[in-house]
Amino acid sequence: MPIYEYRCLKCRKRFSKLLGIAERDHPQACPACGATESKRLVSRVARLRTEDQMLDDLADSMEFAGDPDDPQTMRRFVREMSAAMDEDPHEMEELFEEELAAEGDDDAE
Repeated sequence: MPIYEYRCLKCRKRFSKLLGIAERDHPQACPACGATESKRLVSRVARLRTEDQMLDDLADSMEFAGDPDDPQTMRRFVREMSAAMDEDPHEMEELFEEELAAEGDDDAE
């Protein structure tokens, strides 16, 4: 059964319902105010991708992102990568900063 999104015409809240296709056009009660005046909305479609597909997309975008030796470009890429991988962005940035500091120490020697 699909999930349909509605907007309550009384309180303007947005809500979702798991309904059969035959029920989707019937008025749905708003969980916030109980009113049955609602309008079905057009929902966004999610495209499920594998981890490999997400990494391929990131690699493709990295080709046009700018200078890979620029720390700002790499920080942005790390944030995008952590979001795509559903990882903690702060943890990924800390690892990047540690690696960047280690490279700086190696260059100083």
